[in-house]
Amino acid sequence: MKTTIGYLGSILIITLLISCTSTAEKKAEVDFARVEKLITNHELSNAMEFLDSIMVWNKDNYGIVGKALKRKNAIALDYHKGIIEMSQSRIQALDPQVAALSKGFIFKPGEAGLPGTYEHKRQTVESSWNRTFLKVGLNEHGDVWLVSHYYGTEWIDHTSLRIYDNDNYILTDTIGLGHEWNRKVEDMGDRWETIEFRDGSDAGALAFIAENYKKPIKVRLTGKKFQYIVLENYDKEAIKNGMELAQVLKERYGLQQTIELHQAELRKL
Repeated sequence: MKTTIGYLGSILIITLLISCTSTAEKKAEVDFARVEKLITNHELSNAMEFLDSIMVWNKDNYGIVGKALKRKNAIALDYHKGIIEMSQSRIQALDPQVAALSKGFIFKPGEAGLPGTYEHKRQTVESSWNRTFLKVGLNEHGDVWLVSHYYGTEWIDHTSLRIYDNDNYILTDTIGLGHEWNRKVEDMGDRWETIEFRDGSDAGALAFIAENYKKPIKVRLTGKKFQYIVLENYDKEAIKNGMELAQVLKERYGLQQTIELHQAELRKL
């Protein structure tokens, strides 16, 4: 009796396995048909992603996984070339925008593998050494940050900013004294304090200035003492232009990285 039950149980398990396998293969046939339709429509990115999904769904079925890998390899060359060509075409479209937006900036190549930087012509050390103002920091990867420059005959030891127009205001993060982004220089009684608000520590101040550049924006440099200024129109415009340039540069850099990634994949084929 026990032998009979065991035999019947084995038959049931085998039947279920065959049924499950048959169902999985039928679904895979439908999925592969969808892949072929995507390829016919030149939607190679979607086809590659769907083939990846098929392999995940059928990870224990070596036949289906093998078929999906074979199909991926068959379209990989056209897929990677297509991505590279589209990215290069987009870069060509962005280059005139970069040229137009960067007219008011001076580009300084980077050193030791670091990205080059853009500095607005109205905000250079030579033109602005003896004033207190805010400027935009920007590199060729599209990274952007706010810089505060204080000039005076006594230290205020500022560590943060309050940027405001009437009741609308932004408070930056605090960059403590001694931090690498908070620097001080003294020469013959003149004192300079410079803070770089990087990695989002401006807390939206750059965007606030760019959006309200036509308004009389005021700034309080906050430290052991306070210093109040009204932003010059050309400083506000420089920040606005820098933000616009940053967006285009960031997209361009992302496209360059995409090209390099897919060129590396092509070399593996």
